[in-house]
Amino acid sequence: MTVRGRAILAMSAIVLASCAGAGVVPAPAAATPPPVSASPQPTSAPVPPSPTGIRLYAKLRVFVASETTDSVWVYEAAPDEAFALVKKIPVARFPHQEAVSPDGKYVVVNDRLANLTSVIDPVSMTELVRLPVGKQPHGITFSPDGRTLFVASERDPSIARFEVGTWRPLPPLAVGVPQHVLTMNAAAPNELWFTATNTDQSDDLRVYDLGTNRITKVAVGDVHDAYFTPDGSEVWSSSSGFVDKPSDRMVIYDPLAKRVKAEIRLPGTYPFHTLKRLQDGMYYPVDTRLMVLSDHAAPGLLWVDWRERTVVAETKLGAQPFHTTYDPEGRRLLVTTNVDGMVNVIDVATRQVVQKVPVTKAHGIVSVGVP
Repeated sequence: MTVRGRAILAMSAIVLASCAGAGVVPAPAAATPPPVSASPQPTSAPVPPSPTGIRLYAKLRVFVASETTDSVWVYEAAPDEAFALVKKIPVARFPHQEAVSPDGKYVVVNDRLANLTSVIDPVSMTELVRLPVGKQPHGITFSPDGRTLFVASERDPSIARFEVGTWRPLPPLAVGVPQHVLTMNAAAPNELWFTATNTDQSDDLRVYDLGTNRITKVAVGDVHDAYFTPDGSEVWSSSSGFVDKPSDRMVIYDPLAKRVKAEIRLPGTYPFHTLKRLQDGMYYPVDTRLMVLSDHAAPGLLWVDWRERTVVAETKLGAQPFHTTYDPEGRRLLVTTNVDGMVNVIDVATRQVVQKVPVTKAHGIVSVGVP
């Protein structure tokens, strides 16, 4: 049994490898889904990415999961404006991890204690449908072509799949272990990377080949989150995942060979999550030299030269920073901090916080450009 496995089994009454940072009670009975049509559609298309030099959108609309209010809080701003609250969307219990479709037509959030995933129209800011998923849904991502939604569950040995737009359930992926996070890369659209959790099995990072239905186990233990570097050439993983058990260990992988390239330490930090494609927003910085990582030690946001394996700066934030989204027109990053209940708006040029937006128990965050 691995060290991580023993820690997990010893804490079986607690939400494990958790981004929540606290114990939770068993999931209640699923709430009754709101009435929807057989094939719910967004009211209109948001603004997609445009060629360089052309304005991408008039306003950026930001959706933040507020865990204890069972709602998604919506803020928006023009590039030269401060973000302001425009709506709170009721969802099911304990909204946690979020994702946005590549075309920006759908925002989805896992209602962790209801065993549901809510689908939201970002234009009308209404919930379209609630999808029954596995126990304690956590990891969530869209496929690179935007046609499939994948939902991981921390208490089920399979990954749920849905056809985007119709929300028809597809056969789940039987992976044999509960999962924590999911990661995909457009360069390899048939590969779904996932981390194993709540298990005493080894090889905590695995890859499901959607073409062959085969699983490749990467020889590594103690994996929390996994993500591709901004250019997609490497996969990095953070360790521990328990907010009270910090780890400065990062493991770096060759995504083609699916093996460890290096193991490094970022002393004095506790890296958690990054700005993840197919999850945290429609937009990503053009400059791929730096990768941002939320840090539970400072706490703050790490600016990492991933090629040199060094931290070049850190922006100090409130306690328990988690997820990040990007505002390209305003040149801002928005990072949630859970304990103080804030979205921290950071100027990319100065790396300074320019606004703090209150959201009760903020966790997941995504953004969509709107006219």
